[in-house]
Amino acid sequence: MMTRPLFSAFVLLAPTALAFAGAQEAPRVAVGDTIGGRAVVLVAPKTGTGEVTVEVSTDPAFGAVSFSTVLNVTDALVPGKVFLEGLPSGVRHYVRATHAGQARTATFNARGSSVAAPAASSGVRFGVSGDWRGDVGIFNSILNADERDLEFFVKLGDTIYADVPSPAVPNGPAQTLNEFRAKHVENYAPSNGIDPWGDLAAAMPTFSMIDDHEVTNDFDGGAWDAVNGWYNQSSLYVNGLQAFVEHNAIVPATWPALGDARFDGRPNLYRSFSWGTDAAVFLLDTRSFRDASLPPVANPFDPTEVFTFIQASFNPARTMMGYAQLGLLVQNLAAAQAAGVTWKFVMTSQPMQNFGPLAGEDRWEGYAAERAYLLGQIMQLGIKDVVFVTADFHGTIVNDVTVPNPVNPQQQLYTGMFEIITGSVAYSAPAGPTFAQLGVSTGVLNAQQYAYYLTLPPAAQDVFVQNVLDGVVSQYGYSATGIQDPSIAASFTVGGPVAVHHYGWTEFEVNAQSKALTMTTWGVDWYTPQEAAADPAAIIARPLTVRQRFTVQSHLAPCLADRDGNRRVDGADLAVVLAAWGELGSSQDLTGDGVVDGPDLAFLLAAWGSCPQ
Repeated sequence: MMTRPLFSAFVLLAPTALAFAGAQEAPRVAVGDTIGGRAVVLVAPKTGTGEVTVEVSTDPAFGAVSFSTVLNVTDALVPGKVFLEGLPSGVRHYVRATHAGQARTATFNARGSSVAAPAASSGVRFGVSGDWRGDVGIFNSILNADERDLEFFVKLGDTIYADVPSPAVPNGPAQTLNEFRAKHVENYAPSNGIDPWGDLAAAMPTFSMIDDHEVTNDFDGGAWDAVNGWYNQSSLYVNGLQAFVEHNAIVPATWPALGDARFDGRPNLYRSFSWGTDAAVFLLDTRSFRDASLPPVANPFDPTEVFTFIQASFNPARTMMGYAQLGLLVQNLAAAQAAGVTWKFVMTSQPMQNFGPLAGEDRWEGYAAERAYLLGQIMQLGIKDVVFVTADFHGTIVNDVTVPNPVNPQQQLYTGMFEIITGSVAYSAPAGPTFAQLGVSTGVLNAQQYAYYLTLPPAAQDVFVQNVLDGVVSQYGYSATGIQDPSIAASFTVGGPVAVHHYGWTEFEVNAQSKALTMTTWGVDWYTPQEAAADPAAIIARPLTVRQRFTVQSHLAPCLADRDGNRRVDGADLAVVLAAWGELGSSQDLTGDGVVDGPDLAFLLAAWGSCPQ
């Protein structure tokens, strides 16, 4: 196993954080970007500086250590990093960080591999969320993530709010590199006797992506003007991106010389990987290379203004991802489909579903030509079971992903794809109250309706907001919330498609045998920064409950003889059936005649080889 240490440092506690005894006295440790036998380990001593010993083993007791090094952390604003290579696939590893006699251990399974060559393993469970503000703090909405047996967690943007004052940077937006660093320190520090991000990072690897607030609100990295040049070469962007990469378990990378000035030598945050044969993940940077946003729509009910916006959004010369990244995404999606990966999770910090023109300039709706091209490529290439996983809206909303009919643009067509918006970890106020207040300001709701909304419990408020959203999007011919696409078999067992009055995260689980995808959103009732400051113990005591759960069936052709879920019928499946020979009422009864016998063996042998796609 090869390693490359990076010597730097990190402040563990923000000025307002409380020190406490126990595991949190130990160094911070996190593992990330576990792809293709590689990983990055991030560590930081509690004291901010000092020597940290990093050890790697496949033995939880560290009886045999495969790698050990000492990082001398000298800068109190930057964590230390070690880069690991040559990790065997599918093997659980343990990383121990020790400082001043205190140790903390992180664990991860090195299942991440190229989308074109997935590891031969089935089933997966992982988590996703985004959006947490330092002035809200506590972050108890993710307290159970380390208990859910997740294999990895995706931090999907707005991991800090650099442009919002908070205790770490109280006098305004972050400008300098050290101010950006301080915001990250604040958001990952333990406080009030709990360490949500530290516990999560110790239990699983993480994958991290930016949205806008890692730099500033609604920035367009690919915007250019004659005075300032490219936005993604400005000092604010450079400082924000450097701090983001330093404070997350990310392998630093840059785009090669492509002959495209907006890409050449700029940070490359795009990543794709498969996690066994049931999940491929694509992490998109939809900020760094996007063209300047369109002018916002002031009146979403003015037909002329709306038409002008929609026409401009379909300009094929405008890009949200940049052409290099867009081409790579399509290529990787096709490779995952060809490799037989079941579910393809496209992680993008901005929603793909349609909400209408209001604030649409910042979403995929503002780049409608590129959106239509991407969705069209997915359909034309026969790429199945694509799920868009997004954040930024500070609530969970599930909907179809549709495209305009090229013959009749007023009609939306289903694509066989859907989206789930996740989060927020902690953003005050969440989407529900925000949408309700927006409804009043735009005239969608009157004072009596809003007053009624305020009397409802959270679950009923979710339904209220769902009805408001459905009423708005229907005016533009868009699909109502939920999954209406007849080609997608989906069923909700808890809640409905809209859950927007909590802070939380979403769990994704693919069943190894059936390939069904179940999404469960966990949350706590939302709170304000003032409530958190006044009684943090009461906030921490709020129960984490399931706010939404639904299951979607895969489009894969059934393969009943595949008993271990690897999409091949082979000796392993034969062994499973033979082990149940003669049993009555067994799950290995392939023919349904009540007993495992000769007909079941014949059924299995007839299906020998790769399962149909």
